[in-house]
Amino acid sequence: MDDSAAVLIGLAVAVVLIVSLMFFVIPEPGQRAIVATERLDLAVLSFQNSSTWEGVDETVRARVESTLVNKPGINVFSRSQLDSLLAEQLMSESGMIDATTAVKLGSLTGVSKLITGTVIGVDTRAEATTICLTWENGACTQEAPGTQYSVQVLSQISVVNTTTGRIERSLDAKGSSSITLPAETSFGGFDSLLANAATQIGDDVSSSLSAAYTRELRYGLYDDYQTKREGFVGKDESSHFTPSDGKIYLIVHFVRAQQNELFDIAWSDSAATFDNRVEDVVSDNDWRIYPLDASMMNPGRYFVRASLNGTQVFEIPFTIAP
Repeated sequence: MDDSAAVLIGLAVAVVLIVSLMFFVIPEPGQRAIVATERLDLAVLSFQNSSTWEGVDETVRARVESTLVNKPGINVFSRSQLDSLLAEQLMSESGMIDATTAVKLGSLTGVSKLITGTVIGVDTRAEATTICLTWENGACTQEAPGTQYSVQVLSQISVVNTTTGRIERSLDAKGSSSITLPAETSFGGFDSLLANAATQIGDDVSSSLSAAYTRELRYGLYDDYQTKREGFVGKDESSHFTPSDGKIYLIVHFVRAQQNELFDIAWSDSAATFDNRVEDVVSDNDWRIYPLDASMMNPGRYFVRASLNGTQVFEIPFTIAP
């Protein structure tokens, strides 16, 4: 088989895979809402270091904090804010935080959760291998001796409730990173690999907390829709409708939810003289469509509001034109 035939076969396989993926994937509605199931004002305290690698505890702590800062639905108090309130002086001599201290720290700072942890171990390795210097048509044509430098960081993270002082969640998290260099190339050290591994730990922690304490919905208002597998694909997302449109469709995808949560929809006008309510029970990865008959509605501005377990998650204003 020549190279051109191999390229054509590769392209054909890629097209088949893309078409198959498009068949199975349901496009998400255009708008997104993240709601916390409880107040999530977090503080990331000092970590312990049980490894022999100096400073890795602060590297992991800082990466956990930075990833949490970028998560919607979570508010993070900075380390400087805690220090200004003498938070570190409330820590016990062992570096662990007890129930009484957690409650006191929560009352001083206003945080609802404290994040702390321990770096259990750091494993660094340098192993002989080979590295490809030249590639041609997807194949390696020239190899040379090389060295693979790798690091793995093991940690345990705890979430402390400042109301009860109890550890309500514990997570074993690990991160790893590696780089392969030609044998004669100078290696700058493991610091950058440690930072990458710490970032993986931060991502694991933030994902775990988001799954435990937040819900995610995707939603939008549409003129029409079509069913696709177990979901719905909206057509012509809009906030402007007319009675001639017939029906308005609200599509909601519960990207992240718990089993049998209470979901309520309220359609109303600005004066609340028009009120149309829907009560539903939803679970993780459910798709829902909520129609509203607009054919007899007067021109004006209207709203559709949604609540999950009694907490409002979104509000969409829309108009009915003459």
